[in-house]
Amino acid sequence: MRRVLLALLAGAAFCAPAVAQPGTQPASLLDQSAHVVISNGLVSAQVFPPGENSLYKGTRFDHAGVVMHATYKGQDYNDYWFDRYVVDPRDTSRQPGGAQIACCAVSGPVEEFAIVGFEEAGIGGRIFKPGIGIFKRDSDNPLQFPTLPALNLGTRSFKSSKTGAHFVHDLNDKEAGYGYHYVKTVELVAGKPQMIMTHAMTNTGSKPLVTMVYNHNFLTLSPGSEHLTITAPFNWAATQPLQPDLVKLDGKTIRYIAPIPKGVTTQSVMTGYGDSASDYDFRVTNTRTGFGQRIRGDQPIAKINMWSIVTNYSLEPYIAISLKPGETKRWTYTYDFFGPGEK
Repeated sequence: MRRVLLALLAGAAFCAPAVAQPGTQPASLLDQSAHVVISNGLVSAQVFPPGENSLYKGTRFDHAGVVMHATYKGQDYNDYWFDRYVVDPRDTSRQPGGAQIACCAVSGPVEEFAIVGFEEAGIGGRIFKPGIGIFKRDSDNPLQFPTLPALNLGTRSFKSSKTGAHFVHDLNDKEAGYGYHYVKTVELVAGKPQMIMTHAMTNTGSKPLVTMVYNHNFLTLSPGSEHLTITAPFNWAATQPLQPDLVKLDGKTIRYIAPIPKGVTTQSVMTGYGDSASDYDFRVTNTRTGFGQRIRGDQPIAKINMWSIVTNYSLEPYIAISLKPGETKRWTYTYDFFGPGEK
């Protein structure tokens, strides 16, 4: 499990702001990808289905349920945090210098699962990246994202309504022994500035399915995270030093006391939480504008990574998944949007 966590955390560190380079496209062109707009009259959002014309074709994030431009009272909570992106997701190593690589050119909320079966597979063996598919292991580095093409992408279905979207991914790979039935729903709640993401994952394979998952929230509430506070039900502690001129830990509150400069990253594994799911309850607020978001989960926290650069703030709580054949895991995230004077 420790190796699983390290792989995900290192993946988060790979993301960096893009610059204009040959072989890239402006981030705004991603809006031309197939998507549906959902709205409950208070909150609107773009939801991107998987498929040939999908927004995201990389091998890092779950292809189901990419949500962008969640907007409340004119505040875009999940705008693009990069300027340009690499077009071809098959290119994992020869990216234009400094450009946002194909693995990460997406906003959020968007989830990532750790690879299943990496050690067992050996070089040339079959590994499972939940949310995407089965791949050939071609590296000794568990931190490296799988190389396209996939060996088995399974089958998918998608349907949407005015206020939500429903994703199903079925995959069974007898050669690897891995399989699942994975259902994810994104729904804007009637009469509330609230979005709920529900999940159900059933192990339909012959081997255990052991992974971790987190949501890379990619919040764009404040350039440089200036004026941001992040509160929790517990006292924060950082396992790696954070820049004292930028970030202050104050009991249950993280305060950004100065804007993050371009090229600087604030990142640490955070601790202080307990075993109860009630600790998965965070408020990220721009104290200058009054806009913010409450982020809750209904599972105990396995780990927390905090990662922020000049263009976005990301709090990444992880939950653990360990399924024997036939078992099902369910989990839910609840996002509450609020504005000036609201709680």
